[in-house]
Amino acid sequence: MRLVMMIGLLLSGCLDCPAAFSDSLPLADAPSISEMVLFGVRPLAVLDLERYPEQGRPCVRAYLAAVSPESRVILNAGPIAQSEALRARKRNMLAQMITILGEDVRKEAERFSSAVPLLLEWEGMSEGPVDEANFADQWLNKYPDTIIAPFLHLFKAHRLRAGYEAARAGHEKGLWPILAKRYREALQEAKSARNPLIMCIAADLEAQPYVYLAGQGRP
Repeated sequence: MRLVMMIGLLLSGCLDCPAAFSDSLPLADAPSISEMVLFGVRPLAVLDLERYPEQGRPCVRAYLAAVSPESRVILNAGPIAQSEALRARKRNMLAQMITILGEDVRKEAERFSSAVPLLLEWEGMSEGPVDEANFADQWLNKYPDTIIAPFLHLFKAHRLRAGYEAARAGHEKGLWPILAKRYREALQEAKSARNPLIMCIAADLEAQPYVYLAGQGRP
């Protein structure tokens, strides 16, 4: 039933048009849906539908409609101790995958979220996000038929864009063009998914002025 609601909501808006989302939503004040899903550090309650441009609201509505009561508890978790932060990020990632892809992916999502080498802070360097993107690549290569592939392409695109921004900021001239190309490829994979939420979150990601370090331009 939630999937039917989700598709119905998304059909009322543009699924893959970056223009449907605002470039003027500063990450610190009004988190985008792509930030909420792919960083997973702020509670669901701060995702403000009313501050979204009208054309972008179907994606947010569909996402909120897909969140189960169980996942809502996890995604609304408040501040936690530093010692628990990494486990909380992984629980959030698991809940996001189940919300977006459905309960059937739980076992595979548990395996990936447990294994992925998330870092709590990238310290302005490209290595952290690129390592996370590479891990997603390795998973896709090892398990080409994985049912979580649409989310992994989206996750990989986000991390590659963060790595691109860090590489630009760090004047890594030999690296950032490679990351830009990989980002565009991963983003296209996500936008080509049959899952409406993956498609619209990919469009939101593409529309953001930055995802990690401001002022580095879009890849």
